[in-house]
Amino acid sequence: MDFTILKLVVEELSALLPGAKIERVYQGLDGGLYLLLHRQRENLVLLLSLDRALPRLHLVGTKSAADDSPIGFVLFLRSHLTGARVTGVSLLNEDRVVELALTRSDVDYRLIVELVGTTPNLILLDRSSVILSVHHPVLPADTVKRPLLPGITYAPPALRPVRTKAAPDRQPDRRHPGAPHAFCPETGAKHPANRGAEIFYTHVIADRTISSLRVRLSSVIKKALVKAERRTEAISRDLASAGQADDYRLAGDLILANLTRIVRGAGQAGLTGYDGRSVLVKLDPKRSAGQNAELYFKKYKKARTGLAIITERLRQAREEGSYLKSALAELDSAGDRETHDLIRSDLAARGYLKQNGDREKEKEKRSTAPAHRKVVYRGWDILIGKSAASNDYITLRLARPDDLWLHAEGMPGSHVLIRNPERADIPSDVLMKAAALAAYYSKGRGAGKVPVTYTRAKFVKKPKGANAGTVTLSERRTVMAVPEGNADE
Repeated sequence: MDFTILKLVVEELSALLPGAKIERVYQGLDGGLYLLLHRQRENLVLLLSLDRALPRLHLVGTKSAADDSPIGFVLFLRSHLTGARVTGVSLLNEDRVVELALTRSDVDYRLIVELVGTTPNLILLDRSSVILSVHHPVLPADTVKRPLLPGITYAPPALRPVRTKAAPDRQPDRRHPGAPHAFCPETGAKHPANRGAEIFYTHVIADRTISSLRVRLSSVIKKALVKAERRTEAISRDLASAGQADDYRLAGDLILANLTRIVRGAGQAGLTGYDGRSVLVKLDPKRSAGQNAELYFKKYKKARTGLAIITERLRQAREEGSYLKSALAELDSAGDRETHDLIRSDLAARGYLKQNGDREKEKEKRSTAPAHRKVVYRGWDILIGKSAASNDYITLRLARPDDLWLHAEGMPGSHVLIRNPERADIPSDVLMKAAALAAYYSKGRGAGKVPVTYTRAKFVKKPKGANAGTVTLSERRTVMAVPEGNADE
């Protein structure tokens, strides 16, 4: 937790919490320690989080559900601090170490919250600063300067230089345009510093969660794509081999046409083809000419049968590769958690990820209409797919024959639809706006200009058995568009 934010939070808590009674101590499912306090008809929830990536301390308006199996340290705190009253809140050594002074039945305690170092910690002390319990014990060793174990007198971290930097700015994020750019106390809130901290870290955690999910999904898609491309290459080689079917048939026909000219025991024979050219045909010396012909015809039938199977496998492998490239493009343009979850659900439904949660919930999710973006431009509704399933939904379910359908040409991207219920002529600037959106939500987002295909929705069809998002066009036109997102999103 940034020192400047913590200092403002602690200053507010030092004026607010003295006299407050701890009604409950519990461990949340998010791993945080929660103190439920009551003061002057007001209920307060204080979060003490030892998350190594984001340790923090502040009041929260929304608390996590309780973990049914709390660790021993939390049980110890619960037995000693439930019913205790806060007598003070302060910083130690002007650093990210907070002390909560507490008293219960004339017994004084000090709860130390260390938000410094690589391992944030919680330590409960008695009035003489002797450690009663510690969240992360530190055993004595030659390299350990400050052991932390019950029975040892507590020593705070070494004095550090006073922090003077401002609260951390957050750069604007195109994926979270509603997120604040910097921490600031929430004006008008009952506890502005704590409320500001809660909002700030809520956005930080959301960004981190989405980033983690994005990395995971990207890794899954890229690994699957590598496998699909390798499979496509291998099947293509098999297809080339199976393509010898006609050669096998020709060899069989030539042998039958030259039965009397082929010497038994020969390993090969130069035979004249139907075009007058000489063809060298390999033979099995142990077989007669007729048996060699029969062998070639068997190879021909096997190759023809295999050719159909291999061709279908190649089609499936190429479709899988196309889907994965499209999913990767969708992930690249995904902005909110909902879109990431849609992509994850689609990957799970296809077997690339394990399904999460209850089967009925997953079934219900898949049965609901996939989410999509909607942009209103000069009174025209423009719909933009958020995933392969979403593309299918707006193209096959929502589109009407005279709606205009657009897609970045020759690359993965979102399906875009201009609704045209009045069957009117669509203005050229509306077409260009939709084309710019199609270019933006595609793999060509970073290009200067992107070719965008457009056609009436009635000319867009989905091949039977094709993957989600795959369509064919019976009529099309192309326009060049500069990628441009929607500023109102």
